[in-house]
Amino acid sequence: MIDLVKLILVAGDGGRGRISFLRDKKTTKGGPNGGDGGNGGHVIIRGNRNLATLKHFAGKVLYEAQDGFPGEKQKKIGPKGESLVIEVPVGTSIGVVAENDIAKKRRNFVGIDTLLKREAVHPEKYYIEKEGAPVPQQRYQYIQVVGTDISVEPDVNEILTAIKGVEPVIVAEITQDGQEVVICQGGFGGRGNDRFKSSVNQVPLEAEYGSEGEKRAIILELKLLADVGLVGFPNAGKSTFLSVVTKARPKIANYPFTTLEPNLGVIYYDDAGTDGVRELVVADIPGLIEGASEGKGLGHDFLRHIENCSVLMFVLALEENQVFDATLSDKEKAELLFDQFTKLKTELTVYGTQLQDKKYIVTVNKSDLYSKELMQTIAQKFSKEDITIHFFSGATQIGLPEIKKELRKLV
Repeated sequence: MIDLVKLILVAGDGGRGRISFLRDKKTTKGGPNGGDGGNGGHVIIRGNRNLATLKHFAGKVLYEAQDGFPGEKQKKIGPKGESLVIEVPVGTSIGVVAENDIAKKRRNFVGIDTLLKREAVHPEKYYIEKEGAPVPQQRYQYIQVVGTDISVEPDVNEILTAIKGVEPVIVAEITQDGQEVVICQGGFGGRGNDRFKSSVNQVPLEAEYGSEGEKRAIILELKLLADVGLVGFPNAGKSTFLSVVTKARPKIANYPFTTLEPNLGVIYYDDAGTDGVRELVVADIPGLIEGASEGKGLGHDFLRHIENCSVLMFVLALEENQVFDATLSDKEKAELLFDQFTKLKTELTVYGTQLQDKKYIVTVNKSDLYSKELMQTIAQKFSKEDITIHFFSGATQIGLPEIKKELRKLV
């Protein structure tokens, strides 16, 4: 699963205004008639609920909207550039790591949700020495890395090198299907020479370049949006739980990190309940290991996925060799489970972002292997910390109806 990508986005520049004069068989010295240039196209990011990953961005970094077209004779405005729409999954955050001056101005003064008006930009003028002379080359803006004084030329490789390790400024989050964000606003078309005629300038050899479109380097990060996030060490049985309570079909095997990328499933209820809940989205997230908050194992790739889950379901389980180890007392086995829970909570606390404050339910899998005495000892151990244990068996499905009811209450 690709859930973090870097992109360089370029909105279209405004088309330049035209310098031209009325010339036909009857008129050899007509007045100026150069039209304005067309506006450049925007780069728009749109939410699409049918997308589940960012893998469609693999292999491509640069995305460009169309430039506006130059003004035409007879005061005709040049056509607008076509906007570019980029679709992302719901749950994608947008972070800026570099941008040109006009993009920085919009972000700082009006915000990413508002477009600049024409009067807020000041397109550069250009001049020619005589009618028909070539138009001078327009100067371009440098790209500045956010939070630094580093500026680079608008070159893909230079930008990618400059933004390595840069912390993005989050400017938007796509939370709904069809939601749109104009991440890069297109430039405004420049004025043609007809706009500059006056009593003292009847032959204006001047016009405007179009204003430059916004350029940004961004980081897209996909965070799952789920009602319930399954939290547990590898092989605790999260994938098995998901497979039996939903129609999801995650990969299941008896070795660590069977789940390398999140899987989603939906629990459907026959009735709406007192709170109107008919279904819950459940995320089976890659197994956590001790030290994940420091980047070990799947590290932050795991932890950031559970930030948007409403409720956490801790899935604890003893290995079979531990269950049937005659040298271990029931009390020691209960301690092993409680140690699992403590370590999981510690990783969430260290990672931060209030994960440790979320509502949660604590479950113990593989209960079909436990004796009644062991289950009672486990329940007593957790009850001392005011924690109710919910036992279940993914193999026999014992206890699953009760857990489904409890999850609906918490959400």
